[in-house]
Amino acid sequence: MLVKKIHETETMLIHHRKEERRTKEKKVIENMKNNPKVLFDYINKQKDRDTKIGPFKIQNEYIYDQKEICKLLVTQYNSQFSINSNMPKVNKETFSDTEDGDLTDIEILEEDIIKAIGDLNMNSSAGPDGIPAIFLLNTKDSIATTLKLILRKSLDEGKIPDLFKLAYVTPIHKGGSKLKPEQYRPVSLTSHVMKIFERVIKRNIMKHLIEQNLINPDQHGFVPGRSTKTQLLQHYCDIFETLSEGTRIDTIFLDFAKAFDKVDHDILLQKVAKHKIKGKIGLWLQEFLNSRKYRVVANGEMSDVQDVLSGIPQGTVLAAVLFIIMISDVDENVKSSIVRLFADDTRISRKITSEEDKVLLQKDLNVIYDWANKNLMKFNENKFEQMSHGEAKNIKIEPYKTQSGNEIKIGETVRDLGVIANNNLLFREHIDNIVTSSKIMSGVLLRTFSTRQEEPMMRMFNSYIKSKLEYCSLVWSPWHQNEINKLERIQKNFTSKIYGLDQLDYHQRLKKLNLYSLERRRERYLIINAWQQIEGLTENVLGLKARRLGRSRRIVPAKIPIGTNGKRIKERDRTLIHNSTARKSERLFNVLPQSIRNITKTTTTETFKRHLDKWLSSIPDTPKIDGYGANVAAETNSIFHQTRYCLNR
Repeated sequence: MLVKKIHETETMLIHHRKEERRTKEKKVIENMKNNPKVLFDYINKQKDRDTKIGPFKIQNEYIYDQKEICKLLVTQYNSQFSINSNMPKVNKETFSDTEDGDLTDIEILEEDIIKAIGDLNMNSSAGPDGIPAIFLLNTKDSIATTLKLILRKSLDEGKIPDLFKLAYVTPIHKGGSKLKPEQYRPVSLTSHVMKIFERVIKRNIMKHLIEQNLINPDQHGFVPGRSTKTQLLQHYCDIFETLSEGTRIDTIFLDFAKAFDKVDHDILLQKVAKHKIKGKIGLWLQEFLNSRKYRVVANGEMSDVQDVLSGIPQGTVLAAVLFIIMISDVDENVKSSIVRLFADDTRISRKITSEEDKVLLQKDLNVIYDWANKNLMKFNENKFEQMSHGEAKNIKIEPYKTQSGNEIKIGETVRDLGVIANNNLLFREHIDNIVTSSKIMSGVLLRTFSTRQEEPMMRMFNSYIKSKLEYCSLVWSPWHQNEINKLERIQKNFTSKIYGLDQLDYHQRLKKLNLYSLERRRERYLIINAWQQIEGLTENVLGLKARRLGRSRRIVPAKIPIGTNGKRIKERDRTLIHNSTARKSERLFNVLPQSIRNITKTTTTETFKRHLDKWLSSIPDTPKIDGYGANVAAETNSIFHQTRYCLNR
């Protein structure tokens, strides 16, 4: 009897633990979309990982005291500030001399406040003022008027409460030895109320900068309609244009040291005024930057209050727009080279057709070095990288020089805005990297969660794996079948683990789950991006041109030139150009039915997608992978070949 009772109790406990785990898993999976960090928090708890900071090892002595750990972190973070007593100080007169077109004040509407509150992350912790985001989100309609009046008073008086300028800094380990304070990057937590005010101000500043055409056209960071994608696409258009001319392009990738932390407030505020931001807004921004404080929070202890001596306050909403103002003139005196920016990520390129071109590129590099000195910015010279694409006959590839006169490392690969680029333009290293990373993440998810139900499995895949496989795919989308298959196997293998689908082949699973193959998704994205560019909904960095031929609109195919000055393009380069983003976009767009090609911006992108998806549902999506699709008659699973096959049947 006792044995039976023990067995029943054991069974009940096992069942209870399983139910408890399912409940926890369900909650984590439901929160994934809005808060991606929830997965890693859950994994760390499952593994009982030690997230404690320290001890630190200083001069062979271990520091365990929590107060001392906070002090060491303070010393590390204070060392990053830039101090210059020789710069002329900005005063009220800087912002008082106004003229037409200046942004001097704004009208604050309750709807602006409500919209800004809606942009808060409900999972964010409370800042130094103790007000959590969830409270503001749940009471936004009630408190909007009060917050509007507070912001109005703040702007009118040019004052911001000290509590709104205080940041709690949490050290996050960034890799390397945990015994060193410098291996912990600071993450700032600021007031959510202040973030609401900043969003209202930022929206008006961005509107002003865009309307007055004051944003550097080569800046792709934090600018509406631009992104890492547009920056990379523009860079590779420069490269393919050079290949089509049968010559070479040299690129140097620069690296600013602690760019946001080094910004001098007076230099920045002078540039704010030059960007026609004056009056109450200019004075409010001066107040926003000055007299800021921070406290390090580590292991439940808190440092004394510290002064922020320089830098654009990270963790704030205004940080992004202030930084693009700061760096806006970095290429102002560059005479003959191409500068591309994404926030502080800076590259400079030039076509090389003679030895003189190399000299001119070095001169333009020196101009940027001079700009950094003048603006108190520093470089990580040991992180500079140089890469060449194409060939220039009888012109040797030689290293350019850093500010200190050292040679810049010439590389065959470079990590560029999250994409591993190489000088052969095939992106094989990048594809191998994301395939490996996706396999690891698949394993982590399948080991961490017991569920194999369709809905949570697909939510996990979409949140943590698909994003890896598709980041900037417009730039690197493969055209070799073996690389297409490497990527496709990630989705194929993951979906085979879904309960009830293991007996279906991959093509059947795609239909059952209402999924596109990854290849089809990439091509669909190319089509959507092409449509957006020719419609002016996003910057036309590919230079696509559409014209009507009778009743039908088509993207005009840009012929691959034979070369210039008698230079013939190598067959390899012709193949690369043929498979570039612009050329693939042309072919895919032009194979669409007339009714879809003729859709204009009088409709929305979502409407275009609906029409496109409806048509794609009639085009076979049968990847040729691991024996599947062997009997498919189309040459490949590309939309281009599948459509031509369907039309010719």
